[in-house]
Amino acid sequence: MFTKIGKILPQSMEKSGLAPKLAKARVLSIFEERARALLPESLALSFKTLRLEAGTLTVACKSSAAAHALKAADAELREGLADAGVERIRFMLAPWR
Repeated sequence: MFTKIGKILPQSMEKSGLAPKLAKARVLSIFEERARALLPESLALSFKTLRLEAGTLTVACKSSAAAHALKAADAELREGLADAGVERIRFMLAPWR
């Protein structure tokens, strides 16, 4: 009589077009979690992910130190993200407030 939400939700998300957006948001979240774990505490909040387009994950860094530290960990950060469509990570110096 009743249908489980676990069956209905994925179909509804696919129909509405939300599934690809949620997948991208998951990739951004996974990257941020990994990067914060790798960086020293002083740099952990010195970056933010901007977008994932055409296989390129773009990350804004507040300082060159943060960009350099993230670039040094590039291979480790990309590990596991290739399955989600990340082919490369672009780090850019873009301070924000």
